[in-house]
Amino acid sequence: MKDFSIQGLGSISGGEFQRLTVEGMGTNHGDIIAEYLSIEGVFKSTGNVNAGEIQCEGVADFFGNLRCKKMIMEGVINLKADSKLEAEDIVGEGCINTKADINVVRIKMHGCVNAKSIHGEQIEIESKVEGYSTFKKFLHKINLSESSKASTIELIKAANIVITGVYAKEVNGHDIIIGPYCEVEKVDCTGTLKVHETAKVGTIVGATPSA
Repeated sequence: MKDFSIQGLGSISGGEFQRLTVEGMGTNHGDIIAEYLSIEGVFKSTGNVNAGEIQCEGVADFFGNLRCKKMIMEGVINLKADSKLEAEDIVGEGCINTKADINVVRIKMHGCVNAKSIHGEQIEIESKVEGYSTFKKFLHKINLSESSKASTIELIKAANIVITGVYAKEVNGHDIIIGPYCEVEKVDCTGTLKVHETAKVGTIVGATPSA
């Protein structure tokens, strides 16, 4: 596998890479397999992407499925149509937007996550500033974020869940912390449940909440 870099304005038609870096505006029209993918600008991909590690410090639009072992975020990732995201680890800050599912072992995000569902083992999403982060306000203002809420997720399911400033229809897990400014319609908890006084929670199944 080779190394390849897009600097300035450029495009590729998929391929296999050891290191693929985008420093500027890049476009991809094919499937990508890469050990390392770095985005420090604007990237648009119409194929499926399978990577060992992804570092995103810009804005990336994926029109195919995205798989990686590790994703380090300091930007915005938009998964278009029904594109799915699968990863072992997602860490950092920024925004992930998808209308489909996110399957991850561990995620620790400061910023916003909008998805149909998130399934994993350890999920931590922190959207600060009274449920609407300063970062998210900026993204929404420049139309890079599709939702007006801090984070909107229909279903969050994991063994350990910690959320702040998140709207969810259902949260399902063992040990759950519903932090400040969350809105959750239903919580199904098999272990311990903590609910912050500013959070709004509807139906609770399987546990008695503590502050």
